[in-house]
Amino acid sequence: MFETKARDNSSLYLKLLLRKSFLNQKLIEKNIALDLFAGRGEIASRVYSDFQRLHLVEKDGAKFDLLKERFKADRSVRLWRMDNLKFIKQELARLLAGSELNLVDFDAYGSPNRQVQAFFSVWRVRARILVFATDGGYLARIRGRAFCPRLYFSGPDQTNGYFYDPVLAKNYERLIKGFWAELAKEKNFKIDFFKLIWKKGKQVAYYGVLVAPN
Repeated sequence: MFETKARDNSSLYLKLLLRKSFLNQKLIEKNIALDLFAGRGEIASRVYSDFQRLHLVEKDGAKFDLLKERFKADRSVRLWRMDNLKFIKQELARLLAGSELNLVDFDAYGSPNRQVQAFFSVWRVRARILVFATDGGYLARIRGRAFCPRLYFSGPDQTNGYFYDPVLAKNYERLIKGFWAELAKEKNFKIDFFKLIWKKGKQVAYYGVLVAPN
């Protein structure tokens, strides 16, 4: 799999700092937040607790048990034990039909782009939404994983994205931002703000995107 190990992107401080830097600007309403890589709830419990409704998706049994314990007294939280791609395809549209989703979090171990693409294939942007993500693709490449450029193409070029480009493979920030530019064009939304920070050594990227309708 094209991913890092769990401990590699464990800079909780940087993740929280990034999210708070956006949320403190009051760029969105705090109605509904969706965390598709909820893990043990370390991010959600610290920065999403003031949303009116919080949906947490986690497929790992041990982590899900910790989520249940952490949020057992919080009636605003709904927990989903399932694969996040299945959640997007099977539950997202039905669950949030007519609702205002304000934030979605993709705190992945590897590239979150499959989930990001799936999400925006289901969710039409009608209002501002904050997107946070973790991308460990660069570290995976350093460790000898096969570079998969197809993960970083969203538009028509995606079907031709099996070649190896040594320039792009070394410039993950360009890849990430290019992916979002293509996705915005394809799904007819605009990017009002994009902020990317790196873990020490530029091996894992943390970023936030403010998305708005065209």
